[in-house]
Amino acid sequence: MVHTTEGRSNTKPAEHVEGMLFLHGGSYVVYAPKDAVYRSLASRLASRCGLCVLSIDYRLAPEHKFPAAYEDACAAIKWISRNGPPNREGNDTKKSARDIFVCGDSAGGGLALAACMSQRADLRNSLRGVIGLSAWADLTASTASYETRQWCADTCWGDAVNAGVDRKSGRAEAEGYLGRGGVERCGRDWRASPFFASPARLRSLPPVLLQVGDFELILDESVLLQRRLRKIGHLDAQVSVYPRMWHCWHQYEEGSGLGQKLFQARKALRDLASWVQAHKGRHDVAEMRVQGDKS
Repeated sequence: MVHTTEGRSNTKPAEHVEGMLFLHGGSYVVYAPKDAVYRSLASRLASRCGLCVLSIDYRLAPEHKFPAAYEDACAAIKWISRNGPPNREGNDTKKSARDIFVCGDSAGGGLALAACMSQRADLRNSLRGVIGLSAWADLTASTASYETRQWCADTCWGDAVNAGVDRKSGRAEAEGYLGRGGVERCGRDWRASPFFASPARLRSLPPVLLQVGDFELILDESVLLQRRLRKIGHLDAQVSVYPRMWHCWHQYEEGSGLGQKLFQARKALRDLASWVQAHKGRHDVAEMRVQGDKS
């Protein structure tokens, strides 16, 4: 599904050489680009960022287990690099996309990170940034926030969206994608859990923006991953933690059917768009990253 900026008064039409790949969440087992929540989110990304957004219907478990979703995301990055967005008349163009952003929420956020790590050096030179929204980057549920962000109804503290979820149930959810016994067998595989990627693969990432809510069970996955990226010498890795926000709060900018718009969702998408605008055409970062790969 393709989302363009045409008809939006607050943005300029996307250039033909710029595009964003969006990967939806849903624990690798549910949702599709045509679902209302993701049509809305992808359209708002296109409008705010001034980019043509391609949202793909990657294969889902249990019919298609790991690494099917990863393979589809990698193939989509290759496709968008060769084809570019459609032109303003809606026709296909063979013009290659020069500035590519990859974005995803929840499972899609982890998928975006993993897919960007796998690309050839010449294609990585076209990647301007990878964006994880509440990224599920550790399918082994190893981080401390699984305890520190447990929902408490008495104090209204913690992850109410995932009330009752603990490490055991988090790993069981991951096995919906990885298969029975998959957490032990391949939960630390970087294609499933980019949180555990090697320093070389992490350094190969384009500029990274991670947005996560302070109340999320998976808060530490984004916070600790960004710290590790900076420690190993990644040139441009940012994490933004939004106070009292829950998993994938971005979906509530327009109320998510509840009729009440969420200011923090609007702020997060505005911050994301500003980050994208600052990274469009940043060939200097790409060149430095390629030089680092060769060293």
